[in-house]
Amino acid sequence: MGCKSIWKGSSHKHEKPWGSEVTWRGPGSYGKILTIKKGCRTSFKMNKIKDEVLHVTAGSIKATFSDEYFFNDPSQHPMETKILSKGDVLNVQSGCPYRIEAIEEFVIVEIGNQSRSDVVRIMDDYGRAESGVAHLAEIINENT
Repeated sequence: MGCKSIWKGSSHKHEKPWGSEVTWRGPGSYGKILTIKKGCRTSFKMNKIKDEVLHVTAGSIKATFSDEYFFNDPSQHPMETKILSKGDVLNVQSGCPYRIEAIEEFVIVEIGNQSRSDVVRIMDDYGRAESGVAHLAEIINENT
């Protein structure tokens, strides 16, 4: 039988085009503290297998999202937009496309159930998404 334990880890800060993130990892989970500058936004993206919980700790955001069936039938599963502020939580399951935008500078604590990145960037303001209609068709095909 295995032995459960407690251990000390460390975090790492990464500058991003929209602000910064502090990351840390553990077995079966990971965390981030995202600081996003006013007027900036993340990629329009989805995770293939990772679920995330986003907790707004300061500022306010506009979250745009849909469910996993968006790629099958966007007219029946359209994008929604919600304004979130300090104390609000957004639960994002794998396969669901979303984007967050800073109405004012904000800080989010993100906790996920996977430590490896499985993000698919669909659109990105900073040139980090794969380009072309073929890529979008591939995403739709993988999710139908």
